[in-house]
Amino acid sequence: MTSEKPAYVFAIIFGISGLVLAWLLASILPPHVYNVFSSAIGAVFGVLMISRLWPALPFGKAHLWGAALIAYNIGLSLLERVWLSA
Repeated sequence: MTSEKPAYVFAIIFGISGLVLAWLLASILPPHVYNVFSSAIGAVFGVLMISRLWPALPFGKAHLWGAALIAYNIGLSLLERVWLSA
């Protein structure tokens, strides 16, 4: 067990930077190319965010990693639809 404390500021920074990067790529790339990268963006920034929120997440609770990534990607997809429809 580690004594690291959650870094909420960095978690928020990683979460928001993933959304901003996704927004920038959505405005630059064609939709069929962007769809390939959006899942990777969500996965990378979702892992960075959850690793800052819970630094010592045990592998026995790996389902929490999956749930966090799914939630982050759902949020990313919803924002993508709002941005692209505007």
